[in-house]
Amino acid sequence: MFRRITLVTAATAIAAGLALTGCSAGTTAGGTAGGGATTGSSASAAPSAPAAPAAPGLNTPLTVGSFEYTALGVQDIGATAGTSPLTATAQGTFLQVDLKIANTGNSSATFIVNYVKLVDAAGKTYDADASATLYASPDQNAWVAGINPGNAIQGPILFDVPAGTAPASIQVSDNAFSKGKTITLG
Repeated sequence: MFRRITLVTAATAIAAGLALTGCSAGTTAGGTAGGGATTGSSASAAPSAPAAPAAPGLNTPLTVGSFEYTALGVQDIGATAGTSPLTATAQGTFLQVDLKIANTGNSSATFIVNYVKLVDAAGKTYDADASATLYASPDQNAWVAGINPGNAIQGPILFDVPAGTAPASIQVSDNAFSKGKTITLG
């Protein structure tokens, strides 16, 4: 019993010490980061960071993991996707992103529609609508597909968004836990 309490106490002390060390890194006794006193004048501005490379746009391939994504176009298709009896009705409207996904890896990889997210001009992020994507093109399997090396699939990915939403980009990834990369749509 005492051994467990000792171990828990030691682990807590180590964790607290690491947390406090991380919080104070880069500060001096005077409380300023970077060391030294500051003057009232800011005669020299900090050097600016190099500009981030522009995200690829339509018809420009982008590799993420074993997938190579190419956004071919985007359009508002209205509030209904599919043909009777398999239809989906949007809460707002469906934005359709036509996408080509190629496997550039060395083994089979499974694409899932959740690997693609739409970002609007205001920075809001929307998940793909798997049912609407399936109904819009049931023969193309763009909502989920196993893709062998060197092969590709192509089809529409649908997003249920408020009417009037301006699509800015899509974020594509190769798994559900990756932030992914951006393709601009404008």
